[in-house]
Amino acid sequence: MSKTYKCAVLGVGGRGSGWVSKLHKHKECEIVAVNDISENRLKSLKEKYKVNTYTDYTELLEKESLDFCVIASPHYMHAPMTVVAAENDVNVFSEKPMAINLQQCDEMIIACRKNDVKLAIGFQHHYSPTLAYLKDAIAGAEGELGSLGRITDIIMTGRHYRSEMYYLMSSQVDPKTGVSSGQWRGRWQTEGAGILINQAVHNIDAFQYVCGDIRSVQAYAKTISWEHKFIEVEDTVVACCELENGGFGNMIMTSSNKKADKNSITVHGTNGYMRAAGGFCANFIEMDTRYKNEEDYEVPFYTDPKWNQLDNFLIAISEDKEPFVHGEEGRKSIELIRAILKSAQIGGKVQLPLVDNVAFPTLNNVNRRAPPEF
Repeated sequence: MSKTYKCAVLGVGGRGSGWVSKLHKHKECEIVAVNDISENRLKSLKEKYKVNTYTDYTELLEKESLDFCVIASPHYMHAPMTVVAAENDVNVFSEKPMAINLQQCDEMIIACRKNDVKLAIGFQHHYSPTLAYLKDAIAGAEGELGSLGRITDIIMTGRHYRSEMYYLMSSQVDPKTGVSSGQWRGRWQTEGAGILINQAVHNIDAFQYVCGDIRSVQAYAKTISWEHKFIEVEDTVVACCELENGGFGNMIMTSSNKKADKNSITVHGTNGYMRAAGGFCANFIEMDTRYKNEEDYEVPFYTDPKWNQLDNFLIAISEDKEPFVHGEEGRKSIELIRAILKSAQIGGKVQLPLVDNVAFPTLNNVNRRAPPEF
């Protein structure tokens, strides 16, 4: 990769500002422009990085000569931004989640295919050797059973506390007028869901990457925390999945626990178990297997998966190949999220693949009552 890739970041609040810094440091990237609705953010970045600034992302994509763009805007803008980028022959790296429903995911995939540009989705845990080790233990070479034997169950937890202020501080902006009309987080039409699609989407992606295809899901979803009075989306979810490999998967996700074990994934098979705690990039896997006197596995040192996903994207552009986490792969997490929400809505099992009706559910939100007095 000897070429210097000209790039832009669309949406520079939060994760977007981090991407600006990362691209500025990358030896093969030249960040030339940024887009945001905040004039103050743009002014600050222009002074620091000497980049062109735009409040209109369409104007940026039409005027600048780009190799790729990073989309780090609010969820509901990922699809329209991707379509405009593709129509201007710009490769797209979209932050998670891919979109807020399957229709938007398909629009992104179709636009990028039609215009022959690359589409990658920001799921860095695909590059984690910790998850790769677990994945190999589940499915060996050429479809054979892995070292854990036949899988009985996979348990995943994702606990990511978010206060009410986290939701209230977000700004929802009309993409045509640029006028703010309230908060975008915590709303079905703009965030797409709550804990499922924002924080725990990484957990869901890691779960699917490790366990493979899913046949069906039965789920419960509510807004439980007394603190989350503003939001209309879920803050707590329990989902049970039937896996194609014959086992079961159980996911527990919440943004209501102020102090808790955040992320873990445990795989049980007929030959033993493996557990990675402390995050999906943990450097330690606890294990016990039937046929070997195994010691716990220490994952070799590796670079930040966020760098790995960027390098993989640049190689995909340079060598004209699919990114490791391409559009169809990113779509899987949205399909499962939509299936979980549908199951919670109807109170029953939902089969995959899912036919998505685009509608958003009305959940049993228990936080609307006054909190109990103790």
